[in-house]
Amino acid sequence: MDGARKPRGPGVGPAYALMSSIAEPSLFLHRARDLIARPPVTCGPDAPVAEVARLLTRERVGSVIVVRDGQPLGIVTDRDLRSKVLAETRDPVATLARDIMSTPLLTIRPDAFAFEALLAMTQRTIHHLAVVDEGRVVGVVASHDFLRWQSTHPIMLAREIGHGASLAELAALAAKTTTMIGTLVRQGGSADDVGRIVAEVNDRLVARVLQLTEVAIAETGGGTPPVPYCWLLFGSEARREQTLRTDQDNGLVYADPPAPLAGATTSYFARFAQEAIRGLTLVGFPRCPGNVMASNPDLCQPVSAWTASFRRWLDHPAPEEVLAASVHFDLRPLDEASELAAALRNIVRGEAPASKVFLGLMARDVVERRVPVTFVGKMRTISAGPHRGRVDIKAAGTMQLVGAARVDALALGLAETNTIERFRQAAERGAYTAEDTREITDAYRFLMRLRLVHQLERVAAGGEADNYIDPRSLSRSDSLLLRDAQKTVERVQAGLRMRFLTDRLG
Repeated sequence: MDGARKPRGPGVGPAYALMSSIAEPSLFLHRARDLIARPPVTCGPDAPVAEVARLLTRERVGSVIVVRDGQPLGIVTDRDLRSKVLAETRDPVATLARDIMSTPLLTIRPDAFAFEALLAMTQRTIHHLAVVDEGRVVGVVASHDFLRWQSTHPIMLAREIGHGASLAELAALAAKTTTMIGTLVRQGGSADDVGRIVAEVNDRLVARVLQLTEVAIAETGGGTPPVPYCWLLFGSEARREQTLRTDQDNGLVYADPPAPLAGATTSYFARFAQEAIRGLTLVGFPRCPGNVMASNPDLCQPVSAWTASFRRWLDHPAPEEVLAASVHFDLRPLDEASELAAALRNIVRGEAPASKVFLGLMARDVVERRVPVTFVGKMRTISAGPHRGRVDIKAAGTMQLVGAARVDALALGLAETNTIERFRQAAERGAYTAEDTREITDAYRFLMRLRLVHQLERVAAGGEADNYIDPRSLSRSDSLLLRDAQKTVERVQAGLRMRFLTDRLG
């Protein structure tokens, strides 16, 4: 897409934009100010807790904003009264609001989308978010305010997951995510917005399974982790682009142990990984057919082994190394603060841009994945087997755009893993024009939404979620949108071919 542009297909951007227009109230159309039920209830920092309790009771609210000279300082909730005053038998008269308030106050702008408020609360597992306009609190959004839109609440679901005491409980909670996804889609959420919410919920499921695994090993005499470790997420999970339950793609990195502890450390994490994968499978995350899981010894390694593998893939690329890197370089740690994961990310960001042969091979792999369309523009369907007459929507454009965004991110040293954000950041570096970027992201959203809606329909009919769409079932408008999306994919591939000179590779 650099240099002289070829003629574009008809009206791709505006056509895709129609996909997100809906008439019903929606998290993706309403703003945070629309969620405010009443003016905020406030008190000063020196107000006795007893007075705060009376305020909560009289005003029938769950929180009081602590302010000084109109400026917000923090928040006191009914839960704070229970856990910080009653549970600790503190004097409610001598104890002041400033002594128990939560600070700094988490806030959001009045014009932020309701979805952004939901995401912020889900990420932090909180139930109150102050709406602040030019430094003044104009209201409070509480988790129950979202119930007007959603019956399966991501915030509540995330909280329940955090308290799940067994794998059976977590499995029951994980089963609710399909309903949650369906609700978000009906409310007009784009597939990437839905994917971000799903990722937050799934992250909590994974984290809780790991916690339960640690406890189970310790209770059976296996001890505790001998060195720090970090759970790694790969693929769509790392990109925050999961739809319905997809295969596991994960690994584990741990600190290099002292020599005397090397054997015990390897044994501990081998057992931990096996039991964690078993737990995730029981909760509802299917095992990866390609064995891209921490239970694979190659993917449960000390940080020195991981860094050696990353450098080998970059310095001596072969087809199998490029394939491995395409999975593992979409890396997101479950613990974003992990120094172990940071070491791996730094190699990718710092060394990949200089690995021209590696980038060329990865770009060629994307270019050679042709979309299933004939020369006359008709959809090429699967010719035999159980999916005869259908189209794999991933192969029909999704994986090509994911791959192109990955190549751009690696070439430019971007830390981002999400496909749409990668394209946006690549555009900021000059890889695409603003018009190209809109066209590409609209196409990707359409393809992902088509896949997501298909999967929801399959599950609703009692089947299993898959990626095989019958093109005859598509409406005329969706058929046209799909073909336009595939034309966009072909233009992206042509751009990669030119920029990375894939035709000159041996």
